[in-house]
Amino acid sequence: MSKTEKNTLEIRKILSELIGEVTAKGLFTGYGIFYGGDMFGLYQNNRFYLRAEQDFAKSLEEQGAVSYSDIAMSSKLNISNYYRLPASILQDKERYKAVLILSIQQIKSQKLANALAKKSRIKELPNLTIKHERLLAKINIRTVMGLKAVGAANCYVRLKKLGISVNITFFFNLTAALLNKNTILLSKEECKEAIETLNRTLRDAGLRPVVNSIDFIN
Repeated sequence: MSKTEKNTLEIRKILSELIGEVTAKGLFTGYGIFYGGDMFGLYQNNRFYLRAEQDFAKSLEEQGAVSYSDIAMSSKLNISNYYRLPASILQDKERYKAVLILSIQQIKSQKLANALAKKSRIKELPNLTIKHERLLAKINIRTVMGLKAVGAANCYVRLKKLGISVNITFFFNLTAALLNKNTILLSKEECKEAIETLNRTLRDAGLRPVVNSIDFIN
């Protein structure tokens, strides 16, 4: 067992029981705690700090969490987006698990937003080509940010209402593109959620819902 594994054994055991396997990596100070390659925690002097920003961070503060920078006032590090969680959360497994998941989801959302922000042309996204660009231009969507703002379901519905022939594969291509992944990598949960959103959007527009089956995508 390495020094890092030994020194983080207790916290890794606690966190792994809640969300699945986590790993640790030695940093310039303490250890970074990772889930699926994303660093969501900082472990230093037997204290665990959870990464949180914006509204999520504010919510944690309201529950009694304290920023790393406030606790380690003598430290030269400015790590204000990591929080020491209060006992009320640490002693409640369900609440503890929930905030861990929210932290990881926030990190993934930020990484996705950054990845999409680097692309301007729609055809630069996974699964999409100049053909998709031209179709989307018919509903005045010409940029990645425009596509992100409108969403896959609304794009599908707007094209349908114009009488333009688009199928469910087109919809899933858009859905996966906005997640910056290949269509075949969509999980069953992502497919199910996407179909539910599309059907809801179709009903709101007075159109018939699509078939619920997603077998072809998995």
